[in-house]
Amino acid sequence: MASFADFVVRDWVAYVVGQQNIQKGLLASFLEREFGFYCQVADNGKDELPAGLPGDRRVLLMRDCSGDDAESIIAYLDHFGDRLLEDDKIYVVLINLDPDLNIEAVMLRRGVRGVVNANAAPKLLIRFIQAVVAGELWFPRQLVSRCILESRGQGSAKEEDKDSTVSLSVSLSEREREVLIEIGIGSTNDQIADHLCISQHTVKSHVYRIFRKINVPNRLQAALWASKYLA
Repeated sequence: MASFADFVVRDWVAYVVGQQNIQKGLLASFLEREFGFYCQVADNGKDELPAGLPGDRRVLLMRDCSGDDAESIIAYLDHFGDRLLEDDKIYVVLINLDPDLNIEAVMLRRGVRGVVNANAAPKLLIRFIQAVVAGELWFPRQLVSRCILESRGQGSAKEEDKDSTVSLSVSLSEREREVLIEIGIGSTNDQIADHLCISQHTVKSHVYRIFRKINVPNRLQAALWASKYLA
């Protein structure tokens, strides 16, 4: 079983959805074997979260995209509205995504936590899941940076004045600002630790405090906050 710091299996439940029953079963078995997750597999046509999932756990919602086109994936995410950007209890990831669909940027903006293309090796899947449940995004760093940069300049003058007020009302230490800037350019916790010469545990502590101070639920929202108020 894979192990990593500060990860508590009982805090999570995995729900596997998609069109391919065999593939879904393999993914669920992989999660149970490698991480000890409690897993449920959706029946065909029943990709919505079941009402019976434990309410005090976070949900790793893994969609197997084998055979899916861009329209069906986007339509599936439409059911969530803005919930994936606001609710820190649901982590949606996409597995076996066809890279030719070229929809990673759309997925990132919709609140998807990470994407793995088809034929990913088991070791990569382990690293992927470890990163996602630790609160990190799993997208190309350049893509995260581009999406954040594109979010700039979209507000009105009144919004910019409001942004200045918000920025001044939040008290971040110099180290917290450095960590938040790194988040804003798409750095993982490992990369932040290397760049700032601090431990991963210290990075996690800073990230936790930053989220509380700027009142955001996840890494994507923190990156968007940084693009508005630290630019």
